[in-house]
Amino acid sequence: MEVLKDKGAVVTAAASGIGKAIATAFIEAGASVLLCDINAKALDAAAGELGERAIGRVTDVSDESQVEAAMRAAREAFGSLDVVVNCAGFGAIMPLTELPGEKWRAVQAVTLGGVFYGVKHAARQMLEQGRPGVIINISSVNGQQAGEGQVAYCAAKAGVDQITRCGALELGARGIRVVGIAPGLVETPLTRKELEDPATRELFMGVIPMGRAVEAREIAAAAVFLASDEARSINGHTVVIDGGSLTRGYPALLTGVKKS
Repeated sequence: MEVLKDKGAVVTAAASGIGKAIATAFIEAGASVLLCDINAKALDAAAGELGERAIGRVTDVSDESQVEAAMRAAREAFGSLDVVVNCAGFGAIMPLTELPGEKWRAVQAVTLGGVFYGVKHAARQMLEQGRPGVIINISSVNGQQAGEGQVAYCAAKAGVDQITRCGALELGARGIRVVGIAPGLVETPLTRKELEDPATRELFMGVIPMGRAVEAREIAAAAVFLASDEARSINGHTVVIDGGSLTRGYPALLTGVKKS
């Protein structure tokens, strides 16, 4: 069923992983999608694979002007901007006392700043067009749970959760819902490579009650639901999809690997 039929959408970090899975699911649900990513080659490949309702646009989400231009371009291309997914983000695994300020600032610029710009300029376009919209911020279990060696990422994702709440508070009465998804360990090409290390895999699987990573398509299915009218009363909440890992604690990626 095409629950997003004739909707215009933007998905950041859409060239691979969770972002690509969401863009794919949106198109299957009837939407047209502007795929934003900093990797031009991967972006072209993804847009070509997804067909005529997918448009690729190279975008650095840490640059506010580029995010603003992308939101405007999507509205112009599709006639309306109805759904935006702020997915871009990255972290750095490093002890807090050794984390360079430059790396801290880089993580905040993309993982936190990119979401702020995405919410701000998606909302502006939606308000200008006078048509309700949905903004979905991809957070992480690390927004709620400390991770050893991940101070920059945890701080950024906690900020993402608060942007979601503040956005919902300010924009809900104006017809714009702001919601979030907090994945745990997700099976992507990047994490697949990390999990090839037996010690790292054992650490992660040891804290997931279901004993497996989440699939990107499961995150995408949740995004389709949250973007649809079936979720019209969900606003300001971040849905956790983690196989139950928040019930146990985050793996010790520094001391745990060394012990192994």
